[in-house]
Amino acid sequence: MSVPSAARLEAMQTMAEVAETALPLSPSAIFMTPEGVLGIAKPPRPSKLQFTVDGLSFNVAVTFDGTESVCQILAEVGHVPYTAQSPDRRRNILALLRGLHGVKHIKFLVQEGQKILLFSESRLDGHATPEDLIHQTVLVLQEARPFLKILARHL
Repeated sequence: MSVPSAARLEAMQTMAEVAETALPLSPSAIFMTPEGVLGIAKPPRPSKLQFTVDGLSFNVAVTFDGTESVCQILAEVGHVPYTAQSPDRRRNILALLRGLHGVKHIKFLVQEGQKILLFSESRLDGHATPEDLIHQTVLVLQEARPFLKILARHL
């Protein structure tokens, strides 16, 4: 016996809705690092809705503040090596990350410990529907895949 698609979509939306304090990142958590790339002040919290694409684990979190929904998608991409480990790889990865500031739907962030995160946030009027989550996820994947392939060569 199979679960109807509508029920699965409703369950997906319920899993993605979290309290505002549980969103992976707050706007004040993102800053510019001395290397010229975006960084995160503290580690993001895990969300209830997780999936894997191309070997990357993605987390989705949604909150509603009464007028709009905030949908955040986050994935751990890899690590920037320290200079002592590989100065050439570090320089190449940081140059790639600095060059990605004009991308529309995604951001690559560097967390403490040199962890590279793929991050996306969208704001929607009213409640986010499962279709909105799927749409945002597809936009993120389409935009991120070429950059992830380039980064993979250096990680």
